[in-house]
Amino acid sequence: MNSTSVQPPTTLPVLETALVRLRDHRADDLDAMRSVWGDAAGMRHLSTGVMDDGRIRRRLDEAVATAAELPRRHYQLAACLQGDDRPVGGIRLEVEDDTTGYSGVFTMARHLRGSGCAPDIGWLMLKLAFAELGLSRVWSMTSVENTDAVRAITRFGFTPTGETERYFAEADTTMRLVTMEVRAETWRAMPVPAGPGSV
Repeated sequence: MNSTSVQPPTTLPVLETALVRLRDHRADDLDAMRSVWGDAAGMRHLSTGVMDDGRIRRRLDEAVATAAELPRRHYQLAACLQGDDRPVGGIRLEVEDDTTGYSGVFTMARHLRGSGCAPDIGWLMLKLAFAELGLSRVWSMTSVENTDAVRAITRFGFTPTGETERYFAEADTTMRLVTMEVRAETWRAMPVPAGPGSV
């Protein structure tokens, strides 16, 4: 792993818009995340594949453990609707070095797709990366076939940078992926979602 001198906030900052709130995953998120990570149709394009309860539990345990690490480099965040603490999705940010982060495995319950929540979730993840952690670039990958995800990530401000092919042992599949990136100056020029917690 790369070393980094990025000094993360001692506690997760307030990350919310009028629509959604991001918080750290908790061990008791299993039931809620079953309807997201356990949804075969919703997870068919993701490198993790559909998850059973055992894999969801391991993922949540990992999220709790990495949230306690110092310095913190892994942010596995639950996405909740405003006024409801039950997760309806999640997004991950990993600090790679002083300037760069990787955002992966953005998920959202299928019934919320098209609701307008996805751009807010992406904007908040980038707020963490750029405004709180001081990174200058975040990159991501998604399946070329997952046109919904490509469209959603593009709405976050990401632009395509190329394509690659990769084997994912967890899902036992090889995927053709589009790589994408967004820089801090692009995010700062984006409209700020209305609501509490906006900067």
